[in-house]
Amino acid sequence: MGRTIRPGTALLVLILLFTALSFARHGYGHSPDLMATWLAGHFYGQGATDQVYAGYDGLFTMLPPSEWWPYLVEQGRTEAVYPYVYPPLWAALASHLTPWIGIDGFQVAASLVNPVLLALMVLLAGRACGQAGWALVRFVALGLGLMIFTLPGLVALAQNQPQILVSLLIVGAIERDRAGAGPTAGALLALAAAIKLYPAVLALLWLAGRRWRSLTAFVLVGGALGGLSLLLAGWPLHAQFLNDVAAIRQTVLMNHFTYGLDPVIAQLAPVGEVMIVTAPESAASPSNPVGWRVLEKPPLWSGLSTLALLALVAFGGWRCRHGVDVLFWPVFLVALALILPLSWGYHYLPALAFLPVLPIRYGLRWGTALFLALALPLTVPAYRLIRDLPLTDMAPQIAGTAIMIACGIALALAPRGRRG
Repeated sequence: MGRTIRPGTALLVLILLFTALSFARHGYGHSPDLMATWLAGHFYGQGATDQVYAGYDGLFTMLPPSEWWPYLVEQGRTEAVYPYVYPPLWAALASHLTPWIGIDGFQVAASLVNPVLLALMVLLAGRACGQAGWALVRFVALGLGLMIFTLPGLVALAQNQPQILVSLLIVGAIERDRAGAGPTAGALLALAAAIKLYPAVLALLWLAGRRWRSLTAFVLVGGALGGLSLLLAGWPLHAQFLNDVAAIRQTVLMNHFTYGLDPVIAQLAPVGEVMIVTAPESAASPSNPVGWRVLEKPPLWSGLSTLALLALVAFGGWRCRHGVDVLFWPVFLVALALILPLSWGYHYLPALAFLPVLPIRYGLRWGTALFLALALPLTVPAYRLIRDLPLTDMAPQIAGTAIMIACGIALALAPRGRRG
């Protein structure tokens, strides 16, 4: 008799196949999101700390620091370049790598690691949903299919987006907290918040839910990471970082992949003057310029956005006081991404990781149909079809936002499972 394949082996094979497919598609591509971290580390290491952050004057234009594009042109690079918008800690740490590994090597290494991280995120979401054995294998297979064929996963992998690591850490924190491993959960969430600030909002829900072990670990690890960042980079660089964060908060950025309520509102009920920003790489192909739209929020709009965030946190905290179903967390994450100042499609990855639970909660027939109805509009062919419709030129942005809302609703209305 032949040996029976075990679920653990099947999971390993799935992850390896997913990684190989992703690397074959993106392994030697251009990753401007990741390149920003390399460039920030390079200039930090050269002592040019004024070239780590762009230093926006009240409006986030997504243009890089002044010396980045000339430096890249000198290196023979004329592809897209994005700014660095992460805490100084990571630029300081990256500065120790940039003398030894170039931009291309940095991106190739990330193209091998990121698919593994994305696969682990889906696996942890399945575990958080109570799946084990072959049920977990089916969950992961469906989730990896979603990640490799839809825009949020595709763009994140192609760009080697740091959001992949942040998403894994968020889902890991949710899974570990529910499993009773509070110290690990808090440490994971603190690391996520040290890369992108918004995951810290989840710690407020732990506070409301009296998840003391998770919250204590979050505060201790987060404090240590913040102290290390100040020690390595100093306060002036942190002030520059906070200045750019404030600019993002006051700006609405619109392109096809900014899934959120602010860009939708800016299109349907424009308030203020919309500015067209031309990307630096357009200089290499003036006949086919690349750009996006930005709008500075009026004070009333900005204030309402803050109130919406506070209301969401208050509602989430109230729900957490008596224990919640695991699907509360992806629903909350969808709502959070919708009202944050700037959410790209890949900011929804932690929530989308839970989408394979739909056939389990709704039943195989209707759950699978619902899963496909949500996934198919996010594929590249669907994007092209929506883009070419005789509607507004920002139709893909509105459609993407609508699908994210539908995902949140589908998860919110799913029959309940274990609470905790």
